[in-house]
Amino acid sequence: MNQITINNAVIELFIGDLINAQYDAIVIPTNSRLLPSGILRCKVIKEAGHTVQVECNQIISKISSVPIGRAVITSGGNLSANFIFHLRAGHDQKKLMLATWNSLGLADKEGLSSIAFPPISIDILGFNAKICAGIMIPTIQKYILEKNKNLKNVSVCLESLPDYKEFESVLSNLTAPILS
Repeated sequence: MNQITINNAVIELFIGDLINAQYDAIVIPTNSRLLPSGILRCKVIKEAGHTVQVECNQIISKISSVPIGRAVITSGGNLSANFIFHLRAGHDQKKLMLATWNSLGLADKEGLSSIAFPPISIDILGFNAKICAGIMIPTIQKYILEKNKNLKNVSVCLESLPDYKEFESVLSNLTAPILS
């Protein structure tokens, strides 16, 4: 199973490259100062182009740092996605849950219909795919059930088959009565 539909919104998984994803927004992990760090962030910022880092610098000049559990939004620059959500997840499971929830809330507030996440925190914070999937998928499900207004597609982009299998296992075990 690579997707389910809940309340007219699809949660899906795919193996691929987040940079080329055709979504309203993609999510990338960040640090408190929105500086290039980490493999995915550096890759996305490079492909998006210099203007995205300029936007990041402008945001930091106004707010000084991104709090844990929050995301800020910039244009997608040269990417297919219209926007990039720069997400600061923190160092534990509750903070990853909060960061995922807040990213969905920001997308909904901005009126976006689709968003793609990487498996947040797997490498940087030491979570493995099983732990990450066990946090992100139920959080996405809960958000769609309780708060969603605009999102029609929430995807998780995985880079490897083993990570995909961990996420697929969690997705396929969501409780059946809430699926539509």
